[in-house]
Amino acid sequence: MTESLVAQWHNQRKGFDASNALCINTMHELKEKVKGAEPTEANLRILVEIYCMLRMYDEAYQLFTSVMDLSNKKDQKKYGAIKYWVDNAQNVKPLLPRIIQEQKKLKTSLPTFKYMPNPMQSDIFETGEIVVCDCCEQEVDIYCRKGIYAIEEVEYLCPSCIHSGLAAQKFDGQFQQDLLNSELVLNNDYTDEVLYRTPGYVSWQGNNWLAHCTDYCAFIGYVGWSELVEMGVTEKLEDYNGYTNEELAASLRNNGSHQGYLFQCLECQHYILYSDFD
Repeated sequence: MTESLVAQWHNQRKGFDASNALCINTMHELKEKVKGAEPTEANLRILVEIYCMLRMYDEAYQLFTSVMDLSNKKDQKKYGAIKYWVDNAQNVKPLLPRIIQEQKKLKTSLPTFKYMPNPMQSDIFETGEIVVCDCCEQEVDIYCRKGIYAIEEVEYLCPSCIHSGLAAQKFDGQFQQDLLNSELVLNNDYTDEVLYRTPGYVSWQGNNWLAHCTDYCAFIGYVGWSELVEMGVTEKLEDYNGYTNEELAASLRNNGSHQGYLFQCLECQHYILYSDFD
């Protein structure tokens, strides 16, 4: 493989987002380039990784079994992971090339949330229609739907009203159901920001926010086991609920009955998983 292809692979792997159509299409383009390169063992192993990233496990299995060395522990582990998804194909869908529609430019401003670094990619806010924010009563095209715990029924809230705390103040509510490990956090400003100025995620049993070290964690997104495998965090993951990796691999599915919510500590950068059942 040429040096430029190696660089492309490393860059795309680091920034890969399985929910982003452009990332998926770009990875497919790289897949075709690697398939056309000289079929050395190194190139074929990179192609296996690309197949896995695109959830094309049948192709990955066929190719990997031709180059693997089962006396090597890493290859043994890789083989087991690929074989699992081949045997459980009903639980995973390949990331096929996507049709990218032209996106309209959004007019509503999106402030920076300390504990929610990527609210759009994490599917916290919605777009697609013009609604009226129940707090500021302005028309907005980025909004959170029914995202606050309050006595009064609140249909839509814009990012700015959440970020400023005006929404929580106006409706005397909060955005999180409960705080987990909150005894670790001694700074009351951190607690106020999570409860009253950070949008909540959607969960089966009510959204609970995790703390780690001496601060609350950042919400990364909704995950199943396959998303954790793609991110490469399964071996450095702390599970709040105490499940083993084997148990998580068997039941954790994004948009499934056992749903995962991934957090990352802002201090030590450790990943922490919280999950619940329908």
